[in-house]
Amino acid sequence: MANRRIAIVGGGAAGLAAAITASRQGAHVIVLEHKDRVGKKILATGNGRCNYTNAKMDPSCFYAGDQRGGVDSPLITSLLKRYPTEKILDFFTEIGIEPSERDGYYYPASGQAAAVLDCLRAECDRLGVEIHCNSDVLGIQLVTGGFRIKVRTIESEQEGAAEKSGRTEKSGKIEKRGSTSNLKVDRVILCCGGQASPVTGSDGSGYSLAMDLGHRIVTPFPALTGLKADPKRFKPLAGIRARVCASLTVDGKSIRQEEGELQLTENGLSGIVIFQLSHPAIYSHLQKKKTEIHINFLPQWAEGDVFGRLRQRRDQLGHKELQEWGVGLFPKKLWLQMCKEAGLPLMMSASQMDNRCLSRLQSVITDFTVPVTGYLGYDRAQVTAGGVDLRDIIAETFESKKISGMYFAGEILDVDGICGGYNLHFAWASGMAAAEAACR
Repeated sequence: MANRRIAIVGGGAAGLAAAITASRQGAHVIVLEHKDRVGKKILATGNGRCNYTNAKMDPSCFYAGDQRGGVDSPLITSLLKRYPTEKILDFFTEIGIEPSERDGYYYPASGQAAAVLDCLRAECDRLGVEIHCNSDVLGIQLVTGGFRIKVRTIESEQEGAAEKSGRTEKSGKIEKRGSTSNLKVDRVILCCGGQASPVTGSDGSGYSLAMDLGHRIVTPFPALTGLKADPKRFKPLAGIRARVCASLTVDGKSIRQEEGELQLTENGLSGIVIFQLSHPAIYSHLQKKKTEIHINFLPQWAEGDVFGRLRQRRDQLGHKELQEWGVGLFPKKLWLQMCKEAGLPLMMSASQMDNRCLSRLQSVITDFTVPVTGYLGYDRAQVTAGGVDLRDIIAETFESKKISGMYFAGEILDVDGICGGYNLHFAWASGMAAAEAACR
């Protein structure tokens, strides 16, 4: 409907995609962002390069509501059919972002996340989207014909600069700087994010807005983050990186397996291979289940060949002391720890290792078992698991089942994906879906 007033709370990835989509359909769009600039979290994605979608866009790459462990979610399945990778690529090509693909991961050709944000902001400018930064939403009230939003604006030294630049992005211009005011709109889209990376604006404030209007919140927890383990064991190994195969077991049952780069830290485990396992690992740990990561440091060797290869190495390099025998195969600090855990003295000659010694060594190398004792917090996490309960959301439109005319998109929902552009894809696609529905 032309001239329908739509307020979008949150100027992140989902909010900006929703703003552009709604404005293109003739709506008068107002974005309320409580930081001094929109899209701050976009700048940090993909190590500053912004992996904004993926060639393999499959429901199994997401955790959504009760659909955990790769079980397809109706909401995700429906969304990905309507907004596949090709549609997201087209959206960004239209605003000036040429894609660059590597191993199925899509980045802007410039290799800069800032380019993605600049193009999103430029399109908002072109469409006349009102962007009000430094604007805290204190409450949303359902009134006849729409919503009344209570907004507190914060004085900003950047206001004059924003106006001089000619942008519609303004710092607190609902009424006057430092004021509290009411904004009347026809529709509201909550795109407030979760709690991960709070410095960029994701502070969980959207949950309170949703709960005040009767929505349930699935208890949030950090995801795509590091896992904690015994610090006495890992402090000497901090900084070591290796390509491994890592498996997650819960109460002795294998849950998921990933291959990729592992980083050992003084706290425990990090790196993309751990991030991919972090959601089910943390979920299980919070349920007080026995949660372990099993690491194979020689995934390039076939499982049945490891013992024979180690025996061959013993025969070739039997003149070396054990503390030097593994150097060239593993980082030295890691090798010394492996020998310790296999119960082998460092000063013994490698030629003295019998088959039992080799078997113990093989077990440590291919099944380095790490009990999970905790996880890193939201300040180190890339995304938030949990959020607005999907049982309160209409899957096809992202409209609330509780409040007609209210929509949700992005990380505020109980949806999170693995690494590889999936979380940003969900943000763009859910923002577009909510905006299209809000304009109907």
